[in-house]
Amino acid sequence: MKKITKIFITGLLTLIMIAGMSMPAMAATETELTDMVSEEMTANYLYTELAAKFPEVKVFANLAKSEMRHIAALKKAAARLGLSVEAAKPADILIPKTVEDALAFAMAYELEDIEMLKVLIEKEEDAMLKRVLNNLLKGSERHYNALKRVADNGVENCVCNEDGCTYQNKVNNRSKNGGQGNGQKANANAQKGMGNGQKGQGNRNNSGCTSDQCKRAQ
Repeated sequence: MKKITKIFITGLLTLIMIAGMSMPAMAATETELTDMVSEEMTANYLYTELAAKFPEVKVFANLAKSEMRHIAALKKAAARLGLSVEAAKPADILIPKTVEDALAFAMAYELEDIEMLKVLIEKEEDAMLKRVLNNLLKGSERHYNALKRVADNGVENCVCNEDGCTYQNKVNNRSKNGGQGNGQKANANAQKGMGNGQKGQGNRNNSGCTSDQCKRAQ
C-alpha cells in the first residue's frame, strides 16, 4: 500500500511539473493588459486631437502615430497569451485649450504611462511580454523627452535637418547668425552686396520647421 501511494504521489508531482513547463510564465492579468491598451488608446486620442488643434506643433502628430504602434504591440502580445483586450477603449478626456496646457498635460500623461509600465515590468515573468513592455517604456520616455524639449525651448526654435529635429536657444541663434554675417561683410569690401545676401540666407536657414522638414520625434 505504501509503495502504491509513493508511486501515485511521484506521478502526480511529475504531472504538475510538466503542466508548469508547458504553460507560459505570466504575471500580467487580462484586466491589467486591457487597462494598458486603454491607456495607449487614450494617448493616441489625445495626440490626434492636439495635432488637429495645434498643427504647428509637429510632435503631436508624430506621437499619435507612435501610440498606434504601441497599441498594436500590446494587442499582439495579448493574443499570443490567449488574453482578450477587446474591452479596451480610450478614456473620455478634455482636450487642453492652449499649447502650453497641452504640452503640460501630455507630459503628465506620459509620466503616468511610464509608471504603469514599470509596475507591470517589475512583476512580469513572461520574457516576450516583458520585452514588449520594456520597448513601450523606452518609447514613452522618448515621448516625454520630446515634449519637454518643445515646452522648454519653444516651437519656434525647432531646427530640422537630415538628422531630425533639435531645439536651440533663440539668443544663441541670433548671436551666431549676426557674427557670421558681420564677418562676411568685413571680408568683402568690394563684394558688400554678396556678404549681405549670405547673411540673409543664413537667417532663413535658421527659421522654424516647416511641415515637410520635421521628422519623427520619438
